[in-house]
Amino acid sequence: MGSNDYKVEAADAFADDVDEAVTYYETQSGKQSAARFLERYDSFLELVSTLPGHGSLVGDSGLRWRQLGVFVVIYKVDESEGVVTLLRLFYLSTNWRYHILGSSE
Repeated sequence: MGSNDYKVEAADAFADDVDEAVTYYETQSGKQSAARFLERYDSFLELVSTLPGHGSLVGDSGLRWRQLGVFVVIYKVDESEGVVTLLRLFYLSTNWRYHILGSSE
């Protein structure tokens, strides 16, 4: 990590979502599949810490999203504090914009 990297924090709801995703992968596809998900997750953490603005904006909410396998990560960036907060992890196939914005903008 470079000195200009952002600190990445996970909200409790996001941590719960990740636990559920790992359980899903283990149950549906086995431990190797869960391990691959966690490897992709680690790569995502590295990316978002160095390029937090790389994700697409969610409407005009100021939140950002990025795809992570069959999931969407919702996060916010506090540029003044140098912090990225991971908020939620949704299945890509759900209407995740509705959960965030209250509409499917």
